[in-house]
This record gives sequence, C-alpha cells and structure tokens, in this order.
Amino acid sequence: MEFRLLGPVEVLDDSGRRIELAANRLRVLLAALLLQPNRVVAGQELMDTLWEEDLPARPRAALQTYVSRLRTLLGRPLIRTEAAGYVIAVDAGDIDLTRFRDLVGASTETTDAGERVQLLTAALALWRGEPLAGLVAGALIRDAIPTLTEERLHATALLLTARLEQGDHAAVTSELRGLTRRHPLRESLWALLMQAQIKAGRPADALATFSEASHRLADELGLDPGPGLRRLHQAVLATDARAAAVRSTREVIPHQLPTVGRTFVGRDAELAELDRVLLSSTGSIAVISGTAGVGKTALAVRWAERASVQFPDGQLYVNLRGFDPTGELVSPEDAVRGFLDALQMMPGRIPSGAAAQYALYRTLLANRRMLIVLDNARNAAQVRFLLPGGNTCRVVVTSRNALPGLLAAEGAHPLSLDLMDRDQARSLLGDAVGRQRLQAEPEAAEELVTLAARLPLALSLVAAHAAAHPSWSLEAVATDLRRTRQGLDVFAGEDEATDLRAVFSWSYQLVTATSARVFRLAGVHPGPDLPIAAVAALAGTTPGRVQPALDELERAHLLTQHSPGRYSTHDLLHVYAAELVRQHHERHDSLRRLLDYYLRTADAGDQWLRPHRDPDELPEPAGTPYAQSFGGYQEAFDWFEEEWTNLVALVEQAARREFDTHATQLARTITGFLERRGLWSTWVDVMATAVRACERSGDRAGQVMARRYRAHALARQQRLDEARVEAETALELAKHDRVAQAWCERMLAFVLAQQDRLKESFEHDLIASNLFKAAGHRTGQALALNSLGLLHASAFGEYEQALQNCREAQRLYQEVGHKLGEAATWDHLGYTYRAQSSHQDAISCYQKALALYRDLNDLYYQALMLQHLGDVQLELGDESAAGGSWASALALLTEIDHPAAEALNERLRALGSDLGDNRIASRGIHG
Repeated sequence: MEFRLLGPVEVLDDSGRRIELAANRLRVLLAALLLQPNRVVAGQELMDTLWEEDLPARPRAALQTYVSRLRTLLGRPLIRTEAAGYVIAVDAGDIDLTRFRDLVGASTETTDAGERVQLLTAALALWRGEPLAGLVAGALIRDAIPTLTEERLHATALLLTARLEQGDHAAVTSELRGLTRRHPLRESLWALLMQAQIKAGRPADALATFSEASHRLADELGLDPGPGLRRLHQAVLATDARAAAVRSTREVIPHQLPTVGRTFVGRDAELAELDRVLLSSTGSIAVISGTAGVGKTALAVRWAERASVQFPDGQLYVNLRGFDPTGELVSPEDAVRGFLDALQMMPGRIPSGAAAQYALYRTLLANRRMLIVLDNARNAAQVRFLLPGGNTCRVVVTSRNALPGLLAAEGAHPLSLDLMDRDQARSLLGDAVGRQRLQAEPEAAEELVTLAARLPLALSLVAAHAAAHPSWSLEAVATDLRRTRQGLDVFAGEDEATDLRAVFSWSYQLVTATSARVFRLAGVHPGPDLPIAAVAALAGTTPGRVQPALDELERAHLLTQHSPGRYSTHDLLHVYAAELVRQHHERHDSLRRLLDYYLRTADAGDQWLRPHRDPDELPEPAGTPYAQSFGGYQEAFDWFEEEWTNLVALVEQAARREFDTHATQLARTITGFLERRGLWSTWVDVMATAVRACERSGDRAGQVMARRYRAHALARQQRLDEARVEAETALELAKHDRVAQAWCERMLAFVLAQQDRLKESFEHDLIASNLFKAAGHRTGQALALNSLGLLHASAFGEYEQALQNCREAQRLYQEVGHKLGEAATWDHLGYTYRAQSSHQDAISCYQKALALYRDLNDLYYQALMLQHLGDVQLELGDESAAGGSWASALALLTEIDHPAAEALNERLRALGSDLGDNRIASRGIHG
C-alpha cells in the first residue's frame, strides 16, 4: 500500500489502484496520522484539526466514527487505538514524504556530486504539487504545509548546487531565475544564481542579479545584502570569478562545532523545523529543550553542520554547563571572552568591563552571517547577554529547561525534543552493532530498545555493551541486561556524563523541594500517564496546590504534559523516581492515597454507567477523601476512556502491594466500561487478579463477583469451557447469598446458551428468575425474564410466550430507568419478530436497540444490532442496505479487535452468493 502526501492526499492499494477517500475529513484524518507514522497522535489534536471551532456535539464519538470509516476503506487494521489517541502502523517506506526525506538525507552523506544529483532528483520526483493539497483542516495540517514546502525548496537548492558542481551552469541559471522570482527574499537563491552566472562566464548578469537582490531585500525587509552576496559582488567587480568559491585567507572564520559522533540518527521532522524557523525570515533564535540524554546537543550540532553553507562567516559554540554536577556554570562574561578570542581579537583591543565586551561582541557580529550555538543553558539569564544584535545571525540554544523567559522576551522559537521513535532507536542500535546483527535477531533488538526506553544516551550505552561483546547474541545481551538491571545500575559507569542516574540527578537537584517530592511520588503511579488529580492524591493535596510543582517539573523536562492536565515521563526517569521514593520511604502511604482517589472516582463514574448495579461498601480513605464527580453518563464514560489503562495498571499494583480490597473494588468499578468498549481480554486479566487478591484476603463475596465477571469476559472471547468452570465455581461459592446465587445462575445460563445447551440454560435462568423475584430484585428479575423470553423463541419456538416475557422485562427495566437492559429487550423482541417473519417489526426493534446502545457507547452491541439489521434487510432482498449495515458493524468489530470481524468480513465479500440462514441471537446478559 502506498500513501501520498506530497500533493493531493492519496492511497494506492497493492495493485496500484487508488482507494477513494471522498470526504475531506477522512483525508485530513489520514494525513494527520501519516505525518507522524507509528507514533501516537493525541485524540484532542485530531479533533481540533478535523473541526477546529466547529466541534460536533460529541467530538470523541465523531472521531471514533471517522477512524472506523477510515479503517474500513483501507481494508487493513493499520490504525490502532491507544490510551492517548490513535497511531497508524505503516512501513515508513510506504509514505512518499518519508521516502523523500530519506533520499534527501542520503544526499547529504555523500561527497559525490553525481550521486547527490541522482538522489535529489529521485526525491523531488515524488512531488505531485503542493503538499497536502486541497485539504480544509485545522492547525496540525496548516502548520505542516509550510514546513513541507520549505523542505522541498531546500532539496531543490541542494540539487542545483550539485548540478553546478557538475558544470551544468546554463540550465541551472535558467531554473534559478524562476526560483528567485517566486522566492525573492531568499539570499541563498540569489547567491546561487550569481555563482551560476559567474561560472558560466557572465559577470555582467551577476552584477545585475546583485542589484536586483539588493532592491528586493531593501524594499521588502529594509535590509542590506548579507556578506555572502557582498563577497560575490566584490569578486565580480575584481573580475576574479574564482573569488566566488575561495575565501580570503585574511578573514577569521571560526568553526567551533563539536563532533556529533554515531549517536545521531533520524530527527528529520526536528531538522526541518529548524530549517523553517532559522533559514527563513520568521525567527533568529531556536530553543531546543528536552529531558536529560534525549540528544539536544546532537540535534543542534547536526543541524548546524547541515546548514553551514547558510553561515559563511562561521559558527561559534560554547557549553554553558548549566547542569554540570560540580555546579560550576560558565558565566556570560567567560563565554563572551571565549567568543572574542575565537574571532581573533587582539588582547590589547578587548576592553576590561563586561558590558564593553558584550558591546564589542555584538559589534563584531553586526552584518555577519554567523551561527551561535549556546549549549546546555540553565536559564534565560545565562543566555541573554550572548545574543547578537541585528538579524543577520542565528542562535540555537539547548537546555533541559524550556526557558519561557527567552521565549517571551526575545521571541525565541521553542522546539521540545521527545524520545526517539522505535525506527530511529533501531537505526542507532544498528549503526553501533551492525545491521546484519540487528536483522538476525529482530525480537532481541526490540527488547534492547525497550530496555533503553528509546532514550538516545541509554541506547548508546546499551549499544556499547553489545559492541563490547561481539561474540554474544543480542538475546544474550538482553538477558544480561535484564539479569543485572537493578533500577538504573545497568546504566552506571565511571564517567558521570554517561551515568544515567547521575545525569538525571543534575536536573532533579535543581528543582525546589516541593517539586522534587512531586517528581518522586510520580514514581509510585504505575500507569502510562499521570493526570493532575492523581498527582494531587499522591501528594495528599489538591490539584490547584500541586500545579506550580508540575509547571516547574515540565520546564525542567522531568515530566511532559502530553495533553492538557495529563503528564508522563519516559520509563527510565520513572525508574529513577521510583528509586527516590523508596529511599524516602514514601511509597506505601502515597500509593494508598492514590488508590483511594481512583477507587472513589471510578465508583462515582460506574454509578453513571451502571446505575442499577448492586452497591458495595468502599474502604475508608486514608489521608485524602478527594474524588472527582461527574455531571452525567457521557462525562463519566469519557473519564474512563482516558483512565482505563491507568486503572488496569493500578489493579495489578494494588494486588502486588497487598491492597487486596482496593484491587477487588477497582476491578469491579471498571467492569462496565471494559464491557462497553469490548476490552474483554483486559477484563479477563483484571478479574483474574481480583480473584487472587480475594483468595489471599479470604473475601468470599469478592471472589464470587470476580469469578462471575471473569466468566462473562471469557464467554465474550468464546472461551466457553473456561467460562463455564468459572461460573460453576462462583455459583458454588455463592450458596450463602440469595442475590449473589441468582446472579451466578444467570451467568451460568448465559454461558450454557453460548454452548447451545439451551435446555440447561433455560433451567438455570428459571432458578435465577425465582431467586430474584423472592428477593424483590427487579433488575435481576427483568434480566432473567428477558433471557427466558429469548430461549422460549430460539429453543422451543414459543413465540407468544417469548414476546410476553420480553415485554414484561422491558416494563421492569423502564420502571427503574435501566437503558442497557431496555436495549437488550428490544434486541430479543427483534429476534422473535424476525423468527415469525415480521421483518418490519424486527427492523424497528433493532433500530431502537441500536439507538440506546449508541447513547451508552457500547461498541460491541452496536455492531451486533447492525449485523442483525443487515440480516433482516438481506432477507427482504435489500442487498445494498444489508451491505451498509454490515460494513458499519465490521468497522466497530475491527475497532474492538473482536474475533467475529473476520467472519463478518467474509459475509460481506460473499454478499451476492447464498449466505444461508444465519440467525444469531445476542443472548444478552445486561444487568
């Protein structure tokens, strides 16, 4: 499959046929995902770019619908749902933009002009017009277009330069004429045009070009030509064309950049962003910030090397040592004195005062085209005096802090550097240990990437360990790292600069005591991200009081705010925080506060999702009673959508730390959500953990609940023998409690029905109905009646009795306001009418059930109702309507990764053939 972004957005299948994406928002969604392939794109970011201000009433549900439609059109499960958003898993080589960037990157690695011409010609041939042409979208797409356009222009300039080296002066001159007309403010293009004219023996044309460029720059920007253009002008006037390529030996051209080494790979998007900001007229300062070891210096130096042609007067570099373990910062005074020495100022001509030296430094840089790299700055004050005046120079600052003061006062452009993606991490590892070794053991290579948390410094240490043992397999290296890894010990070394624990400590020691405590406590949270309310619970305070600490930790890149109010950190920093919290003996109490917060909030949310569930008594909170409340069903569901991965991790953590009651109750509170979202495999595992916790604590009632729900989840996965064992075990344990026994009888009936043991199912449902009735439990009674009604229809053909039971169940459900149960009665009524060939009545029932399931966000049952509708529509001979219903059902089944998706897909393909009688009842268990 081929994806095209360099022009109108297109998708070609394996045969080269274009897949039609008629709707603008489908193309926008696909483009937004492909701009960050194999990386999670936040759901909020996607909603903003799809609708901007004009959000639909339920934007999250609308986004899910578009994702489902796109999955269906692509015909493959490429788009994966993650906790924070969505990710499209594609081979990078299938995207024209990635191939373009790879070809351009390869061209910068070779010194052969002919090879550069071939690579760059192939890269530019991928363009079919303006990038992302024709899309009507929000900021994510709008911001990408100028960056992509800039990349194309940069590649064009590289190609023309290579062709000049080959002697293609006349043709290049003609092409540059057109480029300078379209981009009149780019001095680099005017300089290229003058060089081409000089090399072609046309000095008069070069003089005319200089004059035209001067007028354009003065009229549009109020600037004089830069030193590069001026030198070319002087070279022509001196009738020495060779001066265009040869600098005067009397000029001082400092080149102070350090070497990057082999730890730099990828970062194409970040390099392109620096190109856009610093090689255009939009800005003169870029601040690269990020966590320790993420590769900020490597990025700054690699970009400076790439862009060196744009800075003919040289590059200045200083390591300001803002996070040095000794605490000895390089002062602005020392840094500027070093710069004056690099510019070869005679000592006798350097004034004694700092202010005078700063002024001399700015004077020397005036009208020069120089790059200044200020590496490892602690704060804005350390940088501010080193900024040149005017706008001919460019500055790149790197820091672990975001330097908001520099952004606000100096108009600097922020670039936050994240962890490497997995492709980049594998590439770095392959460069160090050898590609063949990497390709021979892909699974071991993936584990090494995971162990290093995709952090470049850690990856370099892992790679060095592997390279030091060339006879070891990568699996042996990974085993050794797992065996010896205790916290961050495996990443320790004699050199503090490459000891991860030491490197992290330099940032940790510089934050305030309150922020340091919040960072430590973050190591207690086991989930993938950390909402502000959870941080407040850990600290035993309120969200408002913990916010300043989070702001400081974000500025220090010890935490990242990946979406509003939600924070995360990479695995190795999390390990470091966990080490610290153990040293301070804070783990037990903070974990208890965290579990109390999540349990009370999840219970409040579950009361909206399952308002008629039997109540449970929660453990008394210790330290903080804080919990969130919800204004309605949708608000509660959205909270679970954001938090379910954290809740699942907390169930495991609670059981591991022997908070058995919390583990059991948390498992119960997320049951309704896991069922609605079709997350049955997760549900099975969560309830297995709850069973173990209850067995250890002797909680008989909790074990009944956990085994019953686990039986339900196993049945949904069609693991029916296991489900029956769990249901029978739960029933045996529940003999002491009439209501609990009734629920277990109902569950066993449900499992038996799935096994087509309908007579036995009927008997257990009858027992459940009588037990519920005796206990005055209307919700349970309605559930049992509804199930009995379906069995009367499906097992015995007793349709009138079926209708009577289902209508009575519906009446009970409506009396107590149980929408989920009411939806199940419409489903079973639809089955009964269909069995009697009352097709229109069946369609009406299924449509009512579908509407209720949509209100409840129950994806599986929405899919099931759509499938039933399609079945009835096919029986009426309406193949088009049936195909539409089934396609919508398939999209939902694919989204929840349900095993029934494959069978339904086959039915869709065979729609024109004899499908036979495939009447499948839902045999619902709602209650």
